[in-house]
Amino acid sequence: MRLKIFKDKISSLQKVSSDSKFLKSNKIQKNTEIQQNSDEKKIPQFMTLSKLDWDNNEIHAGIIKDPTAKGGLRYQVIEPALSERDLKAFEIIKKLLMTELSVSLGEIKTKKDAEKRLKKKIATMIKKYRLKIPPKNIEKINYFAIRDFVYLGRIEPLMRDHMIEEISCDGTNIPIYIWHREHESMPTNIIFEKDSELNNFARKMAYVCGKHVSVADPIIDASLPDGSRINLTLGHEITKRGSTFTIRRFRADPITIIDLIKFGTVSIDIAAFMWYLAEKRATMLIAGGTASGKTTALNALASFIKPGQKVVSIEDTQELNLPHENWIPAVSRQNFTDTQIGEINQFDLLRAALRQRPDIIIVGETRGREAYTLFQAMATGHGGFSSIHADSVDATLTRLTSSPMDVPKSLIANSLDLITLQLKVRVGDKSARRIIQVSEINGIDETTGNIKTHEIFKWNPREDTHEFMGNSVVFEKIKERDGDNQEKINYELTKRKLALDWMVKNNIRDHKEVTSNIMDYYADPERFYERKRLEI
Repeated sequence: MRLKIFKDKISSLQKVSSDSKFLKSNKIQKNTEIQQNSDEKKIPQFMTLSKLDWDNNEIHAGIIKDPTAKGGLRYQVIEPALSERDLKAFEIIKKLLMTELSVSLGEIKTKKDAEKRLKKKIATMIKKYRLKIPPKNIEKINYFAIRDFVYLGRIEPLMRDHMIEEISCDGTNIPIYIWHREHESMPTNIIFEKDSELNNFARKMAYVCGKHVSVADPIIDASLPDGSRINLTLGHEITKRGSTFTIRRFRADPITIIDLIKFGTVSIDIAAFMWYLAEKRATMLIAGGTASGKTTALNALASFIKPGQKVVSIEDTQELNLPHENWIPAVSRQNFTDTQIGEINQFDLLRAALRQRPDIIIVGETRGREAYTLFQAMATGHGGFSSIHADSVDATLTRLTSSPMDVPKSLIANSLDLITLQLKVRVGDKSARRIIQVSEINGIDETTGNIKTHEIFKWNPREDTHEFMGNSVVFEKIKERDGDNQEKINYELTKRKLALDWMVKNNIRDHKEVTSNIMDYYADPERFYERKRLEI
Protein backbone atom coordinates (compact mmCIF):
# COMPACT_ATOMS: atom_id res chain seq x y z
CA MET A 1 0.00 0.00 0.00
CA ARG A 2 2.80 2.40 0.97
CA LEU A 3 4.71 1.60 -2.22
CA LYS A 4 1.55 2.32 -4.27
CA ILE A 5 1.31 5.77 -2.66
CA PHE A 6 4.97 6.41 -3.52
CA LYS A 7 4.37 5.37 -7.13
CA ASP A 8 1.33 7.65 -7.38
CA LYS A 9 3.42 10.58 -6.12
CA ILE A 10 6.20 9.71 -8.53
CA SER A 11 3.75 9.60 -11.43
CA SER A 12 2.34 13.00 -10.55
CA LEU A 13 5.86 14.36 -10.26
CA GLN A 14 6.79 13.05 -13.69
CA LYS A 15 3.78 14.83 -15.23
CA VAL A 16 4.74 18.23 -13.85
CA SER A 17 6.39 20.39 -16.50
CA SER A 18 10.00 21.15 -15.87
CA ASP A 19 9.54 24.89 -15.47
CA SER A 20 5.95 25.70 -14.48
CA LYS A 21 6.41 24.98 -10.78
CA PHE A 22 9.66 26.84 -10.19
CA LEU A 23 9.52 29.60 -7.60
CA LYS A 24 10.68 33.07 -8.50
CA SER A 25 14.10 34.14 -7.33
CA ASN A 26 13.82 35.16 -3.71
CA LYS A 27 16.40 35.82 -1.01
CA ILE A 28 15.69 33.49 1.90
CA GLN A 29 16.48 34.91 5.32
CA LYS A 30 15.16 31.97 7.32
CA ASN A 31 16.68 28.53 6.97
CA THR A 32 13.71 26.30 7.72
CA GLU A 33 13.48 22.69 6.48
CA ILE A 34 15.16 23.28 3.09
CA GLN A 35 15.52 26.54 1.19
CA GLN A 36 13.12 26.75 -1.73
CA ASN A 37 14.42 29.10 -4.36
CA SER A 38 15.48 29.33 -7.98
CA ASP A 39 18.90 28.18 -9.05
CA GLU A 40 20.03 31.82 -8.90
CA LYS A 41 20.58 32.36 -5.20
CA LYS A 42 22.03 35.55 -3.78
CA ILE A 43 24.88 35.35 -1.29
CA PRO A 44 24.60 38.04 1.40
CA GLN A 45 27.43 40.42 2.23
CA PHE A 46 29.25 38.51 4.97
CA MET A 47 31.06 40.53 7.59
CA THR A 48 33.03 37.40 8.49
CA LEU A 49 33.03 34.36 6.22
CA SER A 50 33.47 31.03 7.98
CA LYS A 51 35.66 28.28 6.62
CA LEU A 52 33.54 25.14 6.75
CA ASP A 53 35.06 21.68 6.66
CA TRP A 54 32.85 20.59 3.76
CA ASP A 55 33.52 19.46 0.17
CA ASN A 56 30.71 21.53 -1.34
CA ASN A 57 31.25 24.99 -2.75
CA GLU A 58 27.53 25.83 -2.49
CA ILE A 59 27.58 25.83 1.32
CA HIS A 60 28.28 29.28 2.75
CA ALA A 61 28.19 30.46 6.34
CA GLY A 62 29.29 33.54 8.17
CA ILE A 63 28.30 36.57 10.17
CA ILE A 64 26.19 39.34 8.67
CA LYS A 65 25.01 42.66 10.04
CA ASP A 66 21.31 42.42 10.80
CA PRO A 67 19.58 45.30 12.64
CA THR A 68 16.63 42.99 13.46
CA ALA A 69 18.87 40.58 15.40
CA LYS A 70 19.67 41.16 19.05
CA GLY A 71 23.19 42.56 19.11
CA GLY A 72 22.99 43.53 15.44
CA LEU A 73 24.71 40.38 14.18
CA ARG A 74 23.36 37.12 12.78
CA TYR A 75 25.08 33.90 11.77
CA GLN A 76 23.77 33.10 8.29
CA VAL A 77 23.87 29.62 6.74
CA ILE A 78 23.32 29.45 2.97
CA GLU A 79 22.65 25.98 1.58
CA PRO A 80 21.84 24.84 -1.98
CA ALA A 81 18.36 25.99 -3.03
CA LEU A 82 15.87 23.47 -4.39
CA SER A 83 12.99 24.26 -6.71
CA GLU A 84 9.51 23.18 -5.63
CA ARG A 85 9.68 20.30 -8.10
CA ASP A 86 13.09 19.09 -6.86
CA LEU A 87 11.93 19.45 -3.27
CA LYS A 88 9.03 17.08 -3.99
CA ALA A 89 11.48 14.65 -5.57
CA PHE A 90 13.71 14.85 -2.50
CA GLU A 91 10.79 14.14 -0.15
CA ILE A 92 9.93 11.03 -2.19
CA ILE A 93 13.57 9.91 -2.21
CA LYS A 94 13.76 10.37 1.58
CA LYS A 95 10.71 8.17 2.13
CA LEU A 96 12.02 5.55 -0.28
CA LEU A 97 15.39 5.55 1.49
CA MET A 98 13.65 4.92 4.81
CA THR A 99 11.91 1.85 3.40
CA GLU A 100 14.41 0.48 0.90
CA LEU A 101 17.86 1.35 2.25
CA SER A 102 19.47 -1.72 3.75
CA VAL A 103 23.12 -1.62 4.75
CA SER A 104 25.37 -4.22 6.32
CA LEU A 105 27.46 -2.80 9.15
CA GLY A 106 30.50 -4.45 7.61
CA GLU A 107 30.12 -2.30 4.49
CA ILE A 108 30.22 1.01 6.37
CA LYS A 109 33.46 1.72 8.19
CA THR A 110 33.61 5.52 7.86
CA LYS A 111 31.26 8.43 7.22
CA LYS A 112 32.76 8.73 3.74
CA ASP A 113 31.74 5.11 3.04
CA ALA A 114 28.21 6.00 4.13
CA GLU A 115 28.19 9.04 1.81
CA LYS A 116 29.27 6.94 -1.19
CA ARG A 117 26.70 4.24 -0.43
CA LEU A 118 23.92 6.82 -0.09
CA LYS A 119 24.81 8.57 -3.36
CA LYS A 120 24.83 5.22 -5.17
CA LYS A 121 21.42 4.31 -3.75
CA ILE A 122 19.92 7.69 -4.73
CA ALA A 123 21.23 7.30 -8.29
CA THR A 124 19.64 3.84 -8.45
CA MET A 125 16.30 5.19 -7.21
CA ILE A 126 16.25 8.08 -9.68
CA LYS A 127 16.82 5.61 -12.51
CA LYS A 128 14.41 2.99 -11.14
CA TYR A 129 11.50 5.39 -10.65
CA ARG A 130 12.37 7.55 -13.68
CA LEU A 131 12.52 10.78 -11.73
CA LYS A 132 13.20 13.73 -14.02
CA ILE A 133 15.84 15.66 -12.10
CA PRO A 134 18.45 17.83 -13.87
CA PRO A 135 21.98 16.44 -13.28
CA LYS A 136 23.14 19.66 -11.56
CA ASN A 137 20.27 19.34 -9.05
CA ILE A 138 21.08 15.72 -8.20
CA GLU A 139 24.16 16.97 -6.33
CA LYS A 140 21.92 19.26 -4.27
CA ILE A 141 19.63 16.36 -3.39
CA ASN A 142 22.69 14.28 -2.50
CA TYR A 143 23.84 17.07 -0.18
CA PHE A 144 20.55 17.20 1.75
CA ALA A 145 20.30 13.40 1.92
CA ILE A 146 23.84 13.09 3.27
CA ARG A 147 23.26 16.00 5.66
CA ASP A 148 20.13 14.40 7.11
CA PHE A 149 20.95 10.67 6.98
CA VAL A 150 24.69 10.59 7.68
CA TYR A 151 25.22 13.74 9.76
CA LEU A 152 23.28 15.95 12.18
CA GLY A 153 20.77 17.50 9.80
CA ARG A 154 20.23 21.24 9.78
CA ILE A 155 22.81 22.03 12.46
CA GLU A 156 25.61 20.21 10.59
CA PRO A 157 26.99 23.44 8.99
CA LEU A 158 27.30 24.88 12.51
CA MET A 159 29.16 21.76 13.65
CA ARG A 160 31.64 22.29 10.78
CA ASP A 161 32.65 25.79 11.89
CA HIS A 162 35.57 25.56 14.32
CA MET A 163 34.92 29.12 15.55
CA ILE A 164 31.62 28.06 17.15
CA GLU A 165 31.95 26.95 20.78
CA GLU A 166 28.30 26.34 21.63
CA ILE A 167 25.02 25.70 19.79
CA SER A 168 21.70 26.11 21.60
CA CYS A 169 18.03 25.77 20.71
CA ASP A 170 15.53 27.29 23.16
CA GLY A 171 12.35 25.91 21.59
CA THR A 172 10.02 26.01 18.61
CA ASN A 173 9.98 29.11 16.38
CA ILE A 174 13.06 30.54 18.09
CA PRO A 175 16.35 31.02 16.20
CA ILE A 176 19.13 28.67 17.14
CA TYR A 177 21.85 30.63 18.95
CA ILE A 178 25.59 30.12 18.83
CA TRP A 179 28.55 31.29 20.89
CA HIS A 180 31.27 32.48 18.50
CA ARG A 181 34.87 32.58 19.70
CA GLU A 182 35.35 36.16 18.48
CA HIS A 183 31.87 37.68 18.28
CA GLU A 184 30.21 35.86 21.22
CA SER A 185 26.46 35.13 21.35
CA MET A 186 24.26 35.66 18.30
CA PRO A 187 21.18 34.14 16.60
CA THR A 188 21.37 32.11 13.40
CA ASN A 189 18.91 31.87 10.54
CA ILE A 190 18.13 28.25 11.46
CA ILE A 191 14.67 27.82 13.01
CA PHE A 192 12.58 24.76 13.84
CA GLU A 193 9.06 26.00 13.05
CA LYS A 194 7.04 22.94 14.14
CA ASP A 195 6.98 21.04 17.43
CA SER A 196 6.94 17.73 15.58
CA GLU A 197 10.03 18.68 13.59
CA LEU A 198 11.99 19.74 16.69
CA ASN A 199 10.84 16.70 18.69
CA ASN A 200 11.96 14.35 15.92
CA PHE A 201 15.30 16.11 15.78
CA ALA A 202 15.69 15.77 19.57
CA ARG A 203 14.96 12.04 19.36
CA LYS A 204 17.50 11.70 16.56
CA MET A 205 20.17 13.46 18.63
CA ALA A 206 19.47 11.16 21.57
CA TYR A 207 19.75 8.13 19.29
CA VAL A 208 23.07 9.37 17.87
CA CYS A 209 24.37 9.60 21.46
CA GLY A 210 23.23 6.05 22.20
CA LYS A 211 20.55 7.32 24.59
CA HIS A 212 16.76 7.21 24.78
CA VAL A 213 14.59 10.26 25.42
CA SER A 214 10.84 10.17 25.99
CA VAL A 215 8.02 11.95 27.81
CA ALA A 216 8.68 9.65 30.78
CA ASP A 217 12.41 10.43 30.75
CA PRO A 218 12.65 13.83 29.00
CA ILE A 219 16.18 14.94 29.95
CA ILE A 220 19.49 13.53 28.78
CA ASP A 221 23.07 14.62 29.30
CA ALA A 222 25.37 12.83 26.88
CA SER A 223 28.23 12.99 24.40
CA LEU A 224 28.01 13.10 20.62
CA PRO A 225 30.30 10.81 18.61
CA ASP A 226 32.81 13.65 18.10
CA GLY A 227 33.06 14.18 21.88
CA SER A 228 30.85 17.30 22.07
CA ARG A 229 28.63 17.47 25.16
CA ILE A 230 24.88 17.79 24.75
CA ASN A 231 22.09 18.49 27.20
CA LEU A 232 18.65 17.85 25.73
CA THR A 233 15.01 18.10 26.83
CA LEU A 234 11.96 16.75 25.02
CA GLY A 235 8.54 18.36 24.64
CA HIS A 236 6.69 21.02 26.62
CA GLU A 237 6.44 19.27 30.00
CA ILE A 238 9.61 20.73 31.50
CA THR A 239 10.64 23.38 28.94
CA LYS A 240 7.49 25.29 28.08
CA ARG A 241 8.64 26.57 24.68
CA GLY A 242 9.26 23.09 23.34
CA SER A 243 12.21 20.72 23.06
CA THR A 244 15.63 22.24 23.71
CA PHE A 245 19.26 21.29 23.30
CA THR A 246 22.63 22.81 24.09
CA ILE A 247 25.79 21.46 22.48
CA ARG A 248 29.18 22.37 23.88
CA ARG A 249 31.57 21.72 21.04
CA PHE A 250 34.50 19.36 21.41
CA ARG A 251 37.71 20.48 19.73
CA ALA A 252 39.39 17.73 17.71
CA ASP A 253 42.52 19.86 18.16
CA PRO A 254 42.58 20.44 21.95
CA ILE A 255 43.58 23.78 23.40
CA THR A 256 47.06 23.44 24.88
CA ILE A 257 48.90 25.30 27.60
CA ILE A 258 50.67 27.26 24.81
CA ASP A 259 47.27 28.37 23.49
CA LEU A 260 46.26 29.50 26.98
CA ILE A 261 49.48 31.52 27.31
CA LYS A 262 48.93 33.15 23.90
CA PHE A 263 45.28 33.88 24.74
CA GLY A 264 46.42 35.60 27.94
CA THR A 265 44.43 33.17 30.10
CA VAL A 266 47.57 32.24 32.00
CA SER A 267 51.07 33.72 32.19
CA ILE A 268 54.28 31.81 31.53
CA ASP A 269 55.17 32.25 35.23
CA ILE A 270 51.93 30.61 36.37
CA ALA A 271 52.25 27.84 33.77
CA ALA A 272 55.82 27.05 34.88
CA PHE A 273 54.71 27.13 38.53
CA MET A 274 51.89 24.65 37.85
CA TRP A 275 54.19 22.45 35.74
CA TYR A 276 56.65 22.20 38.62
CA LEU A 277 53.89 21.38 41.11
CA ALA A 278 52.34 18.80 38.77
CA GLU A 279 55.70 17.03 38.57
CA LYS A 280 55.87 17.09 42.37
CA ARG A 281 52.39 15.46 42.49
CA ALA A 282 50.78 18.43 44.17
CA THR A 283 47.00 18.56 44.57
CA MET A 284 45.04 21.27 42.76
CA LEU A 285 41.48 22.46 42.21
CA ILE A 286 40.48 24.64 39.26
CA ALA A 287 37.46 26.72 40.29
CA GLY A 288 35.30 28.86 38.04
CA GLY A 289 31.85 29.62 36.70
CA THR A 290 29.98 28.02 33.82
CA ALA A 291 31.88 28.13 30.49
CA SER A 292 34.91 29.71 32.16
CA GLY A 293 37.25 27.11 30.64
CA LYS A 294 37.79 24.89 33.70
CA THR A 295 37.93 21.62 31.76
CA THR A 296 40.21 23.15 29.12
CA ALA A 297 42.60 24.33 31.84
CA LEU A 298 42.39 20.93 33.55
CA ASN A 299 43.29 19.17 30.30
CA ALA A 300 46.22 21.55 29.71
CA LEU A 301 47.42 21.02 33.28
CA ALA A 302 47.31 17.24 32.81
CA SER A 303 49.82 17.51 29.94
CA PHE A 304 52.45 18.33 32.60
CA ILE A 305 52.09 14.94 34.29
CA LYS A 306 55.30 12.92 34.07
CA PRO A 307 55.34 10.22 31.36
CA GLY A 308 54.92 6.74 32.77
CA GLN A 309 52.89 7.81 35.79
CA LYS A 310 49.59 5.98 36.08
CA VAL A 311 46.66 8.36 35.62
CA VAL A 312 42.98 7.63 36.23
CA SER A 313 40.41 10.21 35.15
CA ILE A 314 36.77 10.15 36.26
CA GLU A 315 34.01 12.04 34.43
CA ASP A 316 30.27 11.97 33.78
CA THR A 317 30.86 12.51 30.05
CA GLN A 318 34.38 12.24 28.69
CA GLU A 319 35.95 15.60 27.91
CA LEU A 320 39.56 15.09 28.94
CA ASN A 321 42.02 14.08 26.23
CA LEU A 322 45.34 13.09 27.76
CA PRO A 323 48.46 12.17 25.78
CA HIS A 324 49.59 9.60 28.35
CA GLU A 325 49.70 5.93 27.44
CA ASN A 326 49.31 4.80 31.06
CA TRP A 327 45.90 6.46 31.42
CA ILE A 328 42.53 4.96 32.36
CA PRO A 329 39.60 7.22 31.35
CA ALA A 330 36.58 6.18 33.44
CA VAL A 331 33.06 7.44 32.70
CA SER A 332 29.99 7.13 34.95
CA ARG A 333 26.85 5.32 33.80
CA GLN A 334 23.18 6.09 34.38
CA ASN A 335 20.78 3.53 35.81
CA PHE A 336 18.84 1.25 33.44
CA THR A 337 15.46 1.65 35.17
CA ASP A 338 13.67 4.00 37.56
CA THR A 339 15.58 2.30 40.38
CA GLN A 340 19.34 2.57 40.93
CA ILE A 341 19.99 -0.76 39.20
CA GLY A 342 22.95 -0.51 36.85
CA GLU A 343 24.02 2.97 37.95
CA ILE A 344 27.75 3.59 38.33
CA ASN A 345 28.45 7.09 39.62
CA GLN A 346 31.65 9.03 40.21
CA PHE A 347 31.84 7.83 43.81
CA ASP A 348 31.84 4.18 42.62
CA LEU A 349 34.48 4.93 40.00
CA LEU A 350 36.69 6.74 42.49
CA ARG A 351 36.59 3.84 44.95
CA ALA A 352 37.52 1.48 42.11
CA ALA A 353 40.32 3.80 40.98
CA LEU A 354 41.98 3.69 44.40
CA ARG A 355 42.38 -0.09 44.02
CA GLN A 356 44.31 0.44 40.77
CA ARG A 357 47.27 2.17 42.45
CA PRO A 358 47.18 5.41 40.44
CA ASP A 359 49.84 8.07 40.79
CA ILE A 360 47.44 10.83 39.73
CA ILE A 361 43.64 10.93 40.01
CA ILE A 362 41.73 13.47 37.93
CA VAL A 363 38.04 14.08 38.64
CA GLY A 364 36.46 16.10 35.84
CA GLU A 365 34.14 17.95 38.21
CA THR A 366 33.79 17.60 41.97
CA ARG A 367 30.22 18.15 43.15
CA GLY A 368 29.02 15.28 45.36
CA ARG A 369 30.00 12.75 47.98
CA GLU A 370 32.97 11.63 45.85
CA ALA A 371 34.74 14.79 47.12
CA TYR A 372 35.41 13.21 50.53
CA THR A 373 36.96 10.11 48.95
CA LEU A 374 39.05 12.26 46.60
CA PHE A 375 40.47 14.27 49.49
CA GLN A 376 41.16 11.07 51.44
CA ALA A 377 43.13 9.81 48.43
CA MET A 378 45.06 13.08 48.16
CA ALA A 379 45.85 12.92 51.88
CA THR A 380 47.47 9.50 51.41
CA GLY A 381 49.95 10.73 48.80
CA HIS A 382 48.09 10.49 45.50
CA GLY A 383 48.39 13.49 43.23
CA GLY A 384 44.97 14.87 42.39
CA PHE A 385 43.43 17.43 40.04
CA SER A 386 39.79 18.41 39.74
CA SER A 387 37.48 21.28 38.84
CA ILE A 388 34.62 22.79 40.81
CA HIS A 389 31.88 25.35 40.16
CA ALA A 390 32.58 28.46 42.28
CA ASP A 391 33.20 32.15 41.64
CA SER A 392 35.79 32.76 44.36
CA VAL A 393 38.29 30.91 46.54
CA ASP A 394 36.09 31.42 49.62
CA ALA A 395 33.07 30.08 47.74
CA THR A 396 35.13 27.03 46.74
CA LEU A 397 35.98 26.25 50.36
CA THR A 398 32.37 26.83 51.42
CA ARG A 399 31.11 24.37 48.79
CA LEU A 400 33.66 21.74 49.81
CA THR A 401 32.69 21.91 53.48
CA SER A 402 28.92 22.02 52.86
CA SER A 403 26.44 19.32 51.90
CA PRO A 404 26.57 17.17 49.80
CA MET A 405 30.40 17.17 49.81
CA ASP A 406 30.91 17.63 53.57
CA VAL A 407 34.71 17.50 53.47
CA PRO A 408 36.17 18.30 56.92
CA LYS A 409 38.21 21.50 57.07
CA SER A 410 41.15 19.63 58.60
CA LEU A 411 41.20 17.21 55.65
CA ILE A 412 41.18 20.08 53.13
CA ALA A 413 43.97 21.89 54.99
CA ASN A 414 46.15 18.77 55.09
CA SER A 415 45.56 17.46 51.56
CA LEU A 416 44.88 20.37 49.16
CA ASP A 417 47.79 22.47 47.93
CA LEU A 418 46.34 24.91 45.41
CA ILE A 419 43.12 26.54 44.20
CA THR A 420 43.21 28.24 40.80
CA LEU A 421 40.29 30.57 40.07
CA GLN A 422 39.41 31.05 36.41
CA LEU A 423 36.56 33.30 35.27
CA LYS A 424 35.07 34.81 32.15
CA VAL A 425 35.87 38.55 32.23
CA ARG A 426 35.82 41.62 30.00
CA VAL A 427 39.12 42.75 28.50
CA GLY A 428 38.41 45.98 26.67
CA ASP A 429 35.22 45.41 24.71
CA LYS A 430 35.68 41.64 24.38
CA SER A 431 34.92 38.65 26.55
CA ALA A 432 37.96 36.64 27.67
CA ARG A 433 38.89 33.88 30.07
CA ARG A 434 41.50 34.63 32.70
CA ILE A 435 43.04 32.92 35.69
CA ILE A 436 42.38 35.75 38.10
CA GLN A 437 43.80 34.20 41.25
CA VAL A 438 46.08 31.37 42.36
CA SER A 439 45.86 30.67 46.09
CA GLU A 440 47.66 28.13 48.26
CA ILE A 441 46.14 26.40 51.27
CA ASN A 442 48.03 27.33 54.44
CA GLY A 443 46.51 25.33 57.28
CA ILE A 444 43.73 26.35 59.68
CA ASP A 445 43.46 29.60 61.61
CA GLU A 446 43.49 28.57 65.27
CA THR A 447 41.44 31.63 66.27
CA THR A 448 38.58 31.40 63.78
CA GLY A 449 38.80 27.74 62.78
CA ASN A 450 38.70 28.74 59.11
CA ILE A 451 41.02 27.48 56.39
CA LYS A 452 43.84 29.94 55.70
CA THR A 453 44.78 30.78 52.12
CA HIS A 454 47.79 32.54 50.65
CA GLU A 455 47.40 34.36 47.33
CA ILE A 456 50.49 33.80 45.20
CA PHE A 457 49.36 35.08 41.78
CA LYS A 458 46.76 37.72 40.98
CA TRP A 459 45.38 39.11 37.72
CA ASN A 460 45.69 42.87 37.21
CA PRO A 461 42.60 43.87 35.15
CA ARG A 462 43.98 47.31 34.25
CA GLU A 463 47.16 45.96 32.68
CA ASP A 464 45.76 42.52 31.80
CA THR A 465 48.81 40.91 33.40
CA HIS A 466 49.43 38.37 36.16
CA GLU A 467 51.44 39.49 39.17
CA PHE A 468 53.47 37.38 41.61
CA MET A 469 52.34 38.26 45.13
CA GLY A 470 54.96 36.69 47.38
CA ASN A 471 56.62 33.57 48.79
CA SER A 472 55.06 30.19 48.13
CA VAL A 473 53.77 28.05 50.98
CA VAL A 474 53.85 24.94 48.77
CA PHE A 475 57.55 25.52 48.05
CA GLU A 476 58.20 25.36 51.79
CA LYS A 477 56.43 21.98 51.94
CA ILE A 478 58.55 20.72 49.02
CA LYS A 479 61.74 21.91 50.75
CA GLU A 480 60.83 19.98 53.89
CA ARG A 481 59.72 16.85 52.02
CA ASP A 482 62.38 16.63 49.29
CA GLY A 483 65.26 18.57 50.81
CA ASP A 484 65.33 21.10 47.95
CA ASN A 485 66.48 24.66 48.54
CA GLN A 486 65.08 27.85 47.02
CA GLU A 487 67.97 28.14 44.57
CA LYS A 488 67.21 24.71 43.11
CA ILE A 489 63.47 25.46 42.92
CA ASN A 490 64.17 28.75 41.12
CA TYR A 491 66.41 26.92 38.64
CA GLU A 492 63.67 24.33 37.98
CA LEU A 493 61.17 27.12 37.34
CA THR A 494 63.62 28.89 35.00
CA LYS A 495 64.06 25.74 32.88
CA ARG A 496 60.31 25.31 32.53
CA LYS A 497 59.72 28.99 31.74
CA LEU A 498 62.32 28.81 28.99
CA ALA A 499 60.72 25.65 27.54
CA LEU A 500 57.30 27.32 27.48
CA ASP A 501 58.69 30.58 26.11
CA TRP A 502 60.48 28.70 23.31
CA MET A 503 57.24 26.95 22.29
CA VAL A 504 55.31 30.24 22.35
CA LYS A 505 57.91 32.05 20.21
CA ASN A 506 58.06 29.17 17.73
CA ASN A 507 54.25 28.95 17.59
CA ILE A 508 54.28 25.31 18.71
CA ARG A 509 50.67 24.91 19.79
CA ASP A 510 49.55 21.61 18.25
CA HIS A 511 48.51 19.13 20.94
CA LYS A 512 50.91 16.43 19.76
CA GLU A 513 53.84 18.81 19.27
CA VAL A 514 53.43 20.38 22.72
CA THR A 515 53.20 16.94 24.31
CA SER A 516 56.27 15.76 22.38
CA ASN A 517 58.32 18.71 23.64
CA ILE A 518 57.21 18.16 27.23
CA MET A 519 58.19 14.48 26.88
CA ASP A 520 61.58 15.53 25.45
CA TYR A 521 62.06 17.82 28.43
CA TYR A 522 61.38 15.01 30.90
CA ALA A 523 63.75 12.67 29.02
CA ASP A 524 66.72 15.00 29.59
CA PRO A 525 65.85 18.37 31.22
CA GLU A 526 69.41 19.76 31.16
CA ARG A 527 70.03 18.94 27.51
CA PHE A 528 66.62 20.33 26.52
CA TYR A 529 67.27 23.53 28.48
CA GLU A 530 70.73 24.15 27.01
CA ARG A 531 69.61 23.41 23.45
CA LYS A 532 66.55 25.69 23.59
CA ARG A 533 68.43 28.43 25.45
CA LEU A 534 70.77 28.77 22.47
CA GLU A 535 67.83 28.98 20.05
CA ILE A 536 66.01 31.83 21.81
